[in-house]
Amino acid sequence: MVAAFAPDEHSRSAWRWWRKTNAVVMTTRLALFEAENAIRTLPLGGKCSARESRAALEGIKRALLEGLLIRREIPILRLYPAAQRLSQHHSTGASYGAMDILHVASALTIGADTLLTFDERQGELATAEGLIVQPG
Repeated sequence: MVAAFAPDEHSRSAWRWWRKTNAVVMTTRLALFEAENAIRTLPLGGKCSARESRAALEGIKRALLEGLLIRREIPILRLYPAAQRLSQHHSTGASYGAMDILHVASALTIGADTLLTFDERQGELATAEGLIVQPG
């Protein structure tokens, strides 16, 4: 989500995929929170200006209002058991971060068939669970 709304090395790829597929993207509170937090910190690392950061955050709000992004709610009572299962099954042979596990568990819990990520490790976990990883 960061790549789609804020200047990033993957922005072109993200938008090329989105325009090509014309997809409506399901997201979660967790993914929105992580993206918004990352975008807020970009100016601190000199990766974009404060104005670009604000514009990116507004872009996410606009995409939600226009229905390009649809926020799906996941009951915690379903999310954490799914994440625990992924951790037990996959973290003995590879090292996956908790956020990566939570994002893949979220996708599985909402019934997604595709996970949008540029994160290689997250993509490996998603693929191992049968999800299609895009943009690719």
